[in-house]
Amino acid sequence: WGSSSNKNEGGEGEEEEEKTITVPDAIARWRLLLPNALAIIPASASDGPNDAGVEALRKLLIGGPDVPKAFRDLGRPVQGMFREGVKTVEDEEAKNIIPLGPPLYDEDMLTDRTERFFASEIIRSVLFEKLGKELPYCCEVRVTEFKEPKPHDKKPIIRMMATIFVERDSQKGIVVGKGGQKVKDVGIVAREKLESFFQTKVHLDLSVKVDKDWRKDKSKLKAYGYIN
Repeated sequence: WGSSSNKNEGGEGEEEEEKTITVPDAIARWRLLLPNALAIIPASASDGPNDAGVEALRKLLIGGPDVPKAFRDLGRPVQGMFREGVKTVEDEEAKNIIPLGPPLYDEDMLTDRTERFFASEIIRSVLFEKLGKELPYCCEVRVTEFKEPKPHDKKPIIRMMATIFVERDSQKGIVVGKGGQKVKDVGIVAREKLESFFQTKVHLDLSVKVDKDWRKDKSKLKAYGYIN
């Protein structure tokens, strides 16, 4: 369903107009615009990934399995959902929508991300765990130094320096905590998780700094990987 309302904000003759579009009307409009569309699927993003329409779209794009069942789960077909004379979409037809292409990476390649990236994400996840709703939404974690152990080291250890950036001094106080206890707790848990991830000992030097209004600075957004 889609709805919209307009109000006249004047003091006199205030009116409210509401327009409601039913699913059959919406499908009919889209069918007029896209007469050759394979399927027009009613879906509701507000219902999450388990919505029948979202599930049907997912099955359609990946070519099954059992695309017809996904459409049956939508209930009785609405006129215009499929092309004229067609009652559903078969798996083979769905597979031809997005044909298989050559692999983008080698089979033994697990990721195209760096170890620094994973380290920063692990530290960020611990920030969420430890600070919860107190966590400033503008926190950014950057690994500024990452030294791997040398092959001949008797006690291999990764030495890492990371900085948590915030935009205000008040936010820094929240992350650091009284007497530095918050950031200390974050560092302890993060180090344990980093050691589990890298399967070796980790020395983590964690600090908190203010980078004022970094989210409004294009050069900072680029440096932090948010824009190209």
